[in-house]
Amino acid sequence: MALVTPWPPDSSGVASYSLLLSRPLAAHVDVEIVVGGAVGDFAQPLDPGVTLVGAEAFRESAGRPRPDRVLYCMGNSRYHEHVYELLREVPGPVLLHDAQLTGFFGYYAGRERPADPLGRLVERVREDYGERLPPSELASAPLSWRRRAELGIYLTAEIQRHAERVFVHSHFAHDVVEREGRLLGRHVPVTVMPFGMPACEPGALRPPAQAPLVVHMGVVSEIKAIGALIEAFALLAAQLPGVRLVIAGDGDDRGLDQWRAFARERAPHGAVEFPGRLDTERWADLLARADLAVQLRAVSNGEASGAVCDCLAAGIPTIVSDIGWMGELPRDAVVHVPPDVGPQALSETMRSLLTEQPVRAALSRAARAHAGERSFEHVAAAYLGELGLD
Repeated sequence: MALVTPWPPDSSGVASYSLLLSRPLAAHVDVEIVVGGAVGDFAQPLDPGVTLVGAEAFRESAGRPRPDRVLYCMGNSRYHEHVYELLREVPGPVLLHDAQLTGFFGYYAGRERPADPLGRLVERVREDYGERLPPSELASAPLSWRRRAELGIYLTAEIQRHAERVFVHSHFAHDVVEREGRLLGRHVPVTVMPFGMPACEPGALRPPAQAPLVVHMGVVSEIKAIGALIEAFALLAAQLPGVRLVIAGDGDDRGLDQWRAFARERAPHGAVEFPGRLDTERWADLLARADLAVQLRAVSNGEASGAVCDCLAAGIPTIVSDIGWMGELPRDAVVHVPPDVGPQALSETMRSLLTEQPVRAALSRAARAHAGERSFEHVAAAYLGELGLD
């Protein structure tokens, strides 16, 4: 089979996911990874049965056998350009990692019309949504993420025009894709698939450290409710002296500096760190030291969170927003809070999870159990079955 996908070192969660999924797939079938550039620019697979091929070579296919199945791995970033373009040429099944594709199509509009990318994006939105969108909405600037969510603009219909079927990771994403599919006047089968989680960390949960460590893992942005987390942490620090907060993940330098200034203003007596993007070793070290994880979202793009999966597999008590894929996680494995949770309520939830050891231990056990049921071996077998390769 072929996976048309981003691949390391692409700065994409989909690239990392495809790497982990390819390994158990290759135990059953030969796996060809179709990348968007020169093969030499990408990490060479270490697993037998996994090979790389560039998009152009895959497109020409002269003198080489075609794969029995092709799975297009589509997400909401520039790294999916070759995925989209090959899908348009040869329809097939799509693993849709994000049900919100305005980021990708915003990028692609610049490829289609470099002199007027916004105008091209506006055209695409109006082609898909027509009279549903008030003409004034896109007159001068892209819609904010809040406004896109309010209007229900996800831009998945273009992918569905070429997809034979669509795989998603949550019932939330399933409903978004089916709703958008109705705009096409054709039915594209949509299947909810489990999201692969890393191997569980063995051992029992230790009591919190004397100076408890709270972490947020993943991209640092307003949509992750970072402001609410910092304000809640300020209240927590007044009750638990010595508590620390590390907000680790990607973010541009200007944005991280703004968040650091926000933390100095709103949590002057708390220890808040923004280390930026962490390498694999430092990421694992932070997971090993964390006493509590807080992973919030103001809205859902229909995506699953690799960072949340890492926290669950490590058995870290984790607070998540009750929305999208996170909202569908088992109630005994995570603690759900409303997407618009206030600092006071969030602070109280954080404090209880740092001080009530029986509750912490029960969450940790359930989190590890949930992760164990969604190993990449289990997920690979599910895809092989759905694609008729088992």
